[in-house]
Amino acid sequence: MPVQSVDRAVAILDALTTAEGYLGVTQLSNQLDLHKSTVHRLLVSLKQGGLVERDPRSRKYRLGIRLVELGYAVLNSRGLPQVALPYLHYLADALEEITYLAVQKGDRVLNILQVPAPHLVQSVSWLAGGSLHSTSAGKVFLAHVPENELESYLEKGLVPSTDNTITDVSELRAELERVREKGFAANWEESREGINAVAVPIKKPDGTVIAAVGVLGPTYRFTREKAVKAPTMMVGVAREIAKRLEPQSFDIFA
Repeated sequence: MPVQSVDRAVAILDALTTAEGYLGVTQLSNQLDLHKSTVHRLLVSLKQGGLVERDPRSRKYRLGIRLVELGYAVLNSRGLPQVALPYLHYLADALEEITYLAVQKGDRVLNILQVPAPHLVQSVSWLAGGSLHSTSAGKVFLAHVPENELESYLEKGLVPSTDNTITDVSELRAELERVREKGFAANWEESREGINAVAVPIKKPDGTVIAAVGVLGPTYRFTREKAVKAPTMMVGVAREIAKRLEPQSFDIFA
């Protein structure tokens, strides 16, 4: 396959990753500024490989299950997820809420592991991640990036995910200062209504943040009072994860 076709196929997968639900050929064509015949041809090839799947009724597309298999293959070959997983189970049992491991991917958070809360009637899927300024893990990353990187991110504008998302630059800067002082970040229904979350950093020996450990739950159960107590345990867990990582593991998500 020509390099240009590969680039376009990747662009389609990226578009489907950030989409809510299915996207049609016309939508992808307009979004990516590609001819509809080109988009259709690439989607057919991606579908044959299991990388996308098509809804027979709407004739629109979403990511395919094959990507999940490939994703797990990648994670299993890397140190961080393997080391972190038992600790996420420990936190989920202790706090009785969902726990997750997140990394930064450009201007977004990518949640690469999630452990469900035990014995709970209502659970929440959080694997999609979100924007840096509206998530607790994202604030952890923003609070520790160099000033020039933070300024570059702020210049793009702070798009709200909910009515509670911080969209004022000065307010976000103050929030990031609190994150650095307290050692954890909070998300009070800022990424998703009805959900609270907190996160702490996993750091390299030089202090660079490579990932974040998070806990989330519905607001009626994971209240602010409960959430602000969780980082006491989470910080210790993040330190233990960092201690057990092989040196080469620190750079795999750079």
